[in-house]
Amino acid sequence: MLLTSKIHYTNTINTLLILLAFASPLSRAGVVLFSALVILLWVIEGGLKDKAKDLLKNPIIVTLLLFLAYSALSLIWSESLAEGGKYIKKYWYFLVIFVMYSSLQKRTIPRIINAFLLAMFISEVLSLGIFFEWWEFKKATPDLPTPFMHHIQYSLFLALTALLLLNKTFIETRLNYKIGYLLYFIFVSINLFVNGGKTGQLAFILALFIVGIFNMQNKIRAFFIMLFLAIFTLFLGYNLSPNFKDRVEFSKVDAMNTFIKKDYCDSIGRRIGSWIVASEIIQDNPIIGVGVSDAMRTMDSYIFKSHPKKHCVTDMPHFHNDFIQSFVQLGVIGAFLYLLLFYRIFTISIREKEYKNLAAIFAITFFVSSMFDAMLHLQFPMVLFTLFVGIFVGVQRLEKTTGKRSKNEI
Repeated sequence: MLLTSKIHYTNTINTLLILLAFASPLSRAGVVLFSALVILLWVIEGGLKDKAKDLLKNPIIVTLLLFLAYSALSLIWSESLAEGGKYIKKYWYFLVIFVMYSSLQKRTIPRIINAFLLAMFISEVLSLGIFFEWWEFKKATPDLPTPFMHHIQYSLFLALTALLLLNKTFIETRLNYKIGYLLYFIFVSINLFVNGGKTGQLAFILALFIVGIFNMQNKIRAFFIMLFLAIFTLFLGYNLSPNFKDRVEFSKVDAMNTFIKKDYCDSIGRRIGSWIVASEIIQDNPIIGVGVSDAMRTMDSYIFKSHPKKHCVTDMPHFHNDFIQSFVQLGVIGAFLYLLLFYRIFTISIREKEYKNLAAIFAITFFVSSMFDAMLHLQFPMVLFTLFVGIFVGVQRLEKTTGKRSKNEI
């Protein structure tokens, strides 16, 4: 009876994970609902003591737990307990990673990825329709045709989707599937450069080299093939996408204003300005930081005291760089845990080549993107992080499981 009940809970959890993957690029409400249901069922299922012991065997989960625990601990030296609590409570999405480690079924993994790819296809069709002015959707415009989220976050989703498909193209042995993945890769790549997110575009270009090096035996040849593909993609994007060309030209002007005129009121200028101020905060608070609630308040006080020319930077809601944000809030300890988390994802021990490669691709893509936005603290990217890290640790657990498995794990 108990075994039947456990199988029922596990099967339901896995179904909800597929629905969560489908909702992840499409619906904020769906993300909240399915994440909450997954966690609730996992708790109701029971056996939390044994689950906790098992979780502590995984290096990625231990590192994540240390990062979360240290963030909570920083409330002690934060000025505002209420603000700090609001900041930290967003991390509840990461609990789904623990569920996936404990309950993910092998047969569910490709279904999660396929559900995510289907949802991305729907969002991309909507996006291109907005770009070509075939229809209107919410607040999206032809200049920023991102139907469900901010264009920077959407560029991360597009970059990861394109790289996932390219990795599948290399690994797939069936010709019809290989062609299908390649065509979808081209479609997503076009969409990436039609949209205005430079962050995802940069992450895409850099992670291309990881795809080639991990999938080709001749590493030198792989480097130059991917270098050619990167240059060719940028060339086509610049000459065929008005949005991409405009963004490049605007970035040139922003960079000149920042570095030559010392104007910190443009997009690039505000980022650079905040990072300069952040370096001073870090020098003054190197070990434990200023706490999770006081980073931006502290930055504003530094600007008013010593950097009047950077007054525009006070409009920033965050540092647009998760590593710097962690360093300011949590000091060198938090920065180390942040880097260690991505290192552990990049080097995760998985035998199955597709997921081993994907973990490295994901780590690079997400890490680069998080250098230009608060990806680990924004709803859609947090759920993206949760789903894929959950897949990686779930695969790792399944591969390490020895002996007979119950039918619900096969």
